[in-house]
Amino acid sequence: MALQKNRIKDGITIVGAGTTGYLTTLYLCKNYPELKITWIYPEDNKPIGVGEATVPDVTHFLHDLGIDAKIILNKLNGSLKLGIRFEDFYEKGTVIYHPFGVSEEESFDLKYCMEHKIVPDDILDYEEIATHFDVRELMLYLDEVMKDLPNLTIDRRYVNSVEEIQEDFIVDCTGFSRSLYDYKFKSIADKVPNNRALVYRGQYTDKQKQKVPYTNCVGADYGWIWETPLNETIAFGYVHDDTYDVKDEFVNHLEKHFDTVDESLIRSVPMITGRNTEHMVQIGSKTVVAIGLSSFFIEPLESTGLYLVAYGVKTLNSYLQGEFTMEEYNTVYNKEFDVILDFIVAHYKFSKRDNEYWNRYKDIDIELYKENNIFPKRSWDYLLSGFNQVEYNPKMNPITHIKVRKGKPFYDKVF
Repeated sequence: MALQKNRIKDGITIVGAGTTGYLTTLYLCKNYPELKITWIYPEDNKPIGVGEATVPDVTHFLHDLGIDAKIILNKLNGSLKLGIRFEDFYEKGTVIYHPFGVSEEESFDLKYCMEHKIVPDDILDYEEIATHFDVRELMLYLDEVMKDLPNLTIDRRYVNSVEEIQEDFIVDCTGFSRSLYDYKFKSIADKVPNNRALVYRGQYTDKQKQKVPYTNCVGADYGWIWETPLNETIAFGYVHDDTYDVKDEFVNHLEKHFDTVDESLIRSVPMITGRNTEHMVQIGSKTVVAIGLSSFFIEPLESTGLYLVAYGVKTLNSYLQGEFTMEEYNTVYNKEFDVILDFIVAHYKFSKRDNEYWNRYKDIDIELYKENNIFPKRSWDYLLSGFNQVEYNPKMNPITHIKVRKGKPFYDKVF
């Protein structure tokens, strides 16, 4: 890639070693082999990662980095994700499907597969699918990949400010701590009050029933619970507003899936919802770019976290090539965040669930069918039709071309 030379003087330093730090470092090393890349990787690194559910854009991003779907499925405790299923969101007993797919036909096929819990033999040939994977396994895998990158220097230390960094171009992947700079922050707590997740992971007790080809999201009294099926384990998380004590409800949900629940293994993970008003800033002679949790967070619904990381890295690439000014970078990034936010709020706003938590969303103003890079009109159609806001009944031919291998079920399929 052609680097606009006046954008970088003496190399790039990335600070932080969560998923964002790993992927940003790998991307810059691979795409700018002529640049000196320094990765400040704290000795006491403690990433938040609780398992990742992705979207198709992230699948493509990872593929371009050399991490294709087969690697995820076979080496990273990964599983297939054809879309997202929303249970009890509209009201208890209802289900809404949001399938992926590059076209109306492909989405129709994937919805059929989700409903019937089947996976075509040629599923990896579909253009728009995604995966779940284990963050810890990804980091271990990338440790091996990145140790021999010729333009990468790994610096195992902790820094508190940009003044401790020699290079003039710094990528801040320090997470919620935002330890390098005091960015101006715009909270979205008025639209998304969820600020904590209780998380738990365990072994399958009924793999045939529990390992499904999608993320399942279950509406709860004070938020929602994710069910993320990995290859060998299944992860759960209750996303909620910590004004409410939800532990008993979460344990009751877990007891439906496990013979016994070890409550000591339940972790509480804080979340800060909102975004910086500027993601790229000038501090004296230094340019600092915040990516990942140091830049934004909406919430885990619809798996937009890693998508916005990938979007930020690719937008940074456009800046480095001279396609954007700093001001344009910030404008483009903020627009993408704000459009996604309206899509997320729609999952709550049109619910018929009736209590103090759910009712607070009903008067929030949002703009429907906003144009963005991740959710096409078809995504809005699937979502809003599930909430009885629009009619959407795509007329497709009967499913006759989906080839499903007889014998071994998909949850034991080897790719």
